[in-house]
Amino acid sequence: MAHKHAYPKVSGKKLIWTILLNLGITAAEFLGGLLSGYLALMADAMHNLSDVAGLVLAWLGAKGSELPATKKSTYGYKRIEVMTAFVSAMALVVIAIYIFREAYERYLNPEPIIHPWLFLTIAVIGLLGNVFSVWFLASEKGKSLNMKTAFLHMAYDALSSLAVIAGGIVILLTGWLPIDIILSCIIALMILWSSYLVIREAVMIFLEAVPPGIEFDQVHGAMMAITRVQDVHDLHIWSLSSREIALSCHICLDEKDYSSGPDIIVEINSMLRERFGISHGTIQLEKRDHAHTGPLCRDSDHHWE
Repeated sequence: MAHKHAYPKVSGKKLIWTILLNLGITAAEFLGGLLSGYLALMADAMHNLSDVAGLVLAWLGAKGSELPATKKSTYGYKRIEVMTAFVSAMALVVIAIYIFREAYERYLNPEPIIHPWLFLTIAVIGLLGNVFSVWFLASEKGKSLNMKTAFLHMAYDALSSLAVIAGGIVILLTGWLPIDIILSCIIALMILWSSYLVIREAVMIFLEAVPPGIEFDQVHGAMMAITRVQDVHDLHIWSLSSREIALSCHICLDEKDYSSGPDIIVEINSMLRERFGISHGTIQLEKRDHAHTGPLCRDSDHHWE
């Protein structure tokens, strides 16, 4: 029987508009940083540039994950969005390291900041663009890890633009130039943190770990609570993508209940979907006296490890 799952579709138009908007912001901030010598503005421009690349990857990932399953790729290409999110986050790590390096160089060789009103004006424009980007993607962030990554990029860009503006005001009022280096390092730390969160989630999906929000013991207990289920073993729970969870296991039934196995499987799959959001359940029937071993097996002589 075919499985049909209705997941919200990512809006390609919103992504394209966000890409174009951020290309304009990047060009303006980079030019303004060069003309004024304000490192924090250039750091924000580099952050925006990486976000443009991330948004392009998000668009490619969204399109790729919609490709149908084939005999070669029986689950389809659902993990394309996880792969592109991972690549995007790793690119951000490289950008953060570059910003740290530039801040260190600026600390050793301070440079005067010129045209302060220019960089302040451009920073305000960048903030407005980032706010519009966050607004565009707010409705998309829950649709996939890829879109969550894109939304986080835009949200952190908005925060870093605020920091750049605050630093510009401090320089205008006091002439205290070290604020430029401090803000650049703060922006780089923000980039590293957001990258870490995405990389961690993507790696756990690649390792086929139990997804966040799913408790292994709770799933096992819920299956054991189904009438006529005597035992559950070889239980595995993993993510197909950031939206779809799969499960496989063996269930043991008494001899007299074995003929009712298909109905019990339907009941278990229905429970898994409703309680845990597990949409792909593969359940094998076994008789109670069937011998089994393995690190995730359980019977009267085995215990969970």
